[in-house]
Amino acid sequence: MKNFLLLSTLAAVGLSAPASAQYVDFVQDTFEYATGPLGGQSGGQGWTGTWWSGQSQDGAVIESPGLDGVGGMLTTNIEHEGSYRLIDMAPLGPITENSLLGKDGTSVWIRFTFRRTAGGDDFYGGVVLNQQFVGEQLFIGSPYGDTKLGIERPFVTAPTFIPATDCDLENTLVTRIDFLPGDDRVQVWANPGVPFPVTTADIDQLMPDIKFNEIKFSSGEGGTTGFHFDAFVMSAPEFGPKYSILNLTAGQQATLQVTGATPNATVVLAYSLRGAGPTMTQFGPVAMSLPITQLPAQTANANGIVTLQVNVPASAAGVTVYTQGVELLGGGGGYLTNALAEVVQ
Repeated sequence: MKNFLLLSTLAAVGLSAPASAQYVDFVQDTFEYATGPLGGQSGGQGWTGTWWSGQSQDGAVIESPGLDGVGGMLTTNIEHEGSYRLIDMAPLGPITENSLLGKDGTSVWIRFTFRRTAGGDDFYGGVVLNQQFVGEQLFIGSPYGDTKLGIERPFVTAPTFIPATDCDLENTLVTRIDFLPGDDRVQVWANPGVPFPVTTADIDQLMPDIKFNEIKFSSGEGGTTGFHFDAFVMSAPEFGPKYSILNLTAGQQATLQVTGATPNATVVLAYSLRGAGPTMTQFGPVAMSLPITQLPAQTANANGIVTLQVNVPASAAGVTVYTQGVELLGGGGGYLTNALAEVVQ
């Protein structure tokens, strides 16, 4: 028996997939924090570090109840005082480039609920996709100059507004960004009623190349400050290696297959007969209980596929096999596959 050493991965940070199993939510925040200043607070999923909210840490505050009716919400509190938090890039390797979201050929979705505070008169309020210490890449919300909803590349493009919308009403904005060579395609839906709409977008335009690693909430330019924000989620189409087993039958040959790996990458599969763990390793948890048996390392083909034939003992009928794999990275990291719990037929 060998210890199965795995890397800090998607499972380790608790990424969750919607029921459709077509997308993975890699950042979530519903602001279930103690009421008061936002700065220094931590929670949600997919972040690294705590919220930074100005020198006094109260550029935004947590108020309750939230717009989603559960827990709190983020409310901007000081004019132009942004509240920032870094996205945890460690488990997002397949959809990042140089530790930034925006890799050509990938897509991300951003959605959140917001409105201007009652009696507020801020000229703008929204969410900014930011590249830390470089600049603002995309503003989503109610841009400066109107009470309608829209987007802009701050200090680069003029705002684009969605007709017949009003930031004084509660709205949910859903934004899809397709990262392309050159300019990127940005689509925005106001109150589509679903998290991943397929209808014609209210805004559909090309924007200068977007690369980011940080989220900022801000508002300003009015005498009475404030926008409320809640239910912030970032998603992407499922990524990383996928693991499946065919013909797990006693006395026959089963096929273990991994798809979606990096071409020519090393992939390691392992299994346990004891349970689904989690087992903590130096790299994070795996969904297998000790002892864990590691199978010989395999190399993905040019299409990112690994196929391994294994003989199933005739005496194994009825046994549950708990199994998972990892694609190893040259620099010492790796991406876990999905975990399986399969009964031998």
